[in-house]
Amino acid sequence: MKKKTIYGLILLVIGLAVMFWAYGHSPYAGIAEKLANELSGSYTLTELQFAGSMIVGAVLAVWGIYSLFRK
Repeated sequence: MKKKTIYGLILLVIGLAVMFWAYGHSPYAGIAEKLANELSGSYTLTELQFAGSMIVGAVLAVWGIYSLFRK
């Protein structure tokens, strides 16, 4: 595999992981998920943190896709 292909895949996976993590700690989650987060010692993100995490994750994922298909 080429170096840029591996780099693109790594960025894509990291970006998707950040977005998945942020979705799991969403401030828009239902009461049951928020309660489960509190009982497990986890936390819920604020709206600003959630939006920032989703934007960073999306930028990393798009950058990874761009790196994959760049000539």
